[in-house]
Amino acid sequence: MTVSNTERAHPPGGLASAPWAALAWSAVALGLGIGWGAGLLPVGVPTEDGFGSLFVAAGAGAAVAASLVMGGLGVVLSLVVLSGRALWGRAVEFASWAMAGVAFLVFVDGQLLAWLGYTMILPVVGWTVPGLAGAWLEATLRPTHLTVLFFALGVLVWGVAALYRRRAVGGACPRCGRDGHWTPRVEARVRERARRAGVVAVTAGSAVALVYPALRLPWLFGIPMGMDPEVFEEMTRTGEHIVVGVGLGSAALAGVALMSGLVLRWGVRLPWWTLGLAGRRVPVSLAVVPATVVSLALLAMGRSWLVMLGEADPTRWSDPNTFALLSMGVWGVALAVATVAYAVRRRAECGRCGRGLAEGGTAPVGSGEEAAAMER
Repeated sequence: MTVSNTERAHPPGGLASAPWAALAWSAVALGLGIGWGAGLLPVGVPTEDGFGSLFVAAGAGAAVAASLVMGGLGVVLSLVVLSGRALWGRAVEFASWAMAGVAFLVFVDGQLLAWLGYTMILPVVGWTVPGLAGAWLEATLRPTHLTVLFFALGVLVWGVAALYRRRAVGGACPRCGRDGHWTPRVEARVRERARRAGVVAVTAGSAVALVYPALRLPWLFGIPMGMDPEVFEEMTRTGEHIVVGVGLGSAALAGVALMSGLVLRWGVRLPWWTLGLAGRRVPVSLAVVPATVVSLALLAMGRSWLVMLGEADPTRWSDPNTFALLSMGVWGVALAVATVAYAVRRRAECGRCGRGLAEGGTAPVGSGEEAAAMER
């Protein structure tokens, strides 16, 4: 069956809402640029002190220009996709990936991971440190932090929009991404490659992820690893060394444990220790969505620390914290690879196009000829 240009460029279902989300995000980005430039809104980027922010050196004017360009270009790209025509083929897909990349490199910094870390530990230790919940809320609502969250959302939105465009132009199923060249044998090979890639990524990611807690958990025993002794003494008086050291260090260990679920059986079926839920299937999105967000935050931390190293005294390379924070970028790459591998490995038979194998099985699903070929 032949596929028309209109059908290929704008297939229904699946990720069809992605261009609309990209259009809405782009319109807001354009509005932010106008509001910042006209002085109607406070410029939501740090211009004097920011952890890895490019605008400390470039200035607020660069942020205004970047938001205006990204917003305007995003509106045009979204409208091209929504027009339902295969205009410029893969060029729009590449431009969509570029939008995601620019949003990440220019606007998303280490604040994102710090916010996620404190958000994770707040329900556990927030009640032990007076004012911590209020400080978290105040930090969350700062214009500079809201800007980071908004552009991090843009990274995800444009990444999905680029994937949508790729499937549309290639004539693949908009829901699962399989095209007309699919066979059960190909599916089995892809799953096996994904399994191997996931194991390698999780192993490598776990190794580098342990660097950070190795520097923070000793604080529990009064050992100021990677910290100035005078600063650590003050943190000890306020109890902050418990919150930051043990809390964030434990959060990193929890991240390693959860990442292992991307390759272990309990990442597919809930284990016995999940009271009342044991044996139930883990929804793919329940693992993929949080892992994607965390991998983005880890990558942002690594990118921010590289920026800081370029602006700071070269002696900072001798600081053990440097390697701990740079390692987060490596961890982010490994987690991203493991997440994609997990999603591919768990991609079951598609209810839209009918292609695919049963999740976790090797029995062929599809046409009779393909099933017979697999059985032989």
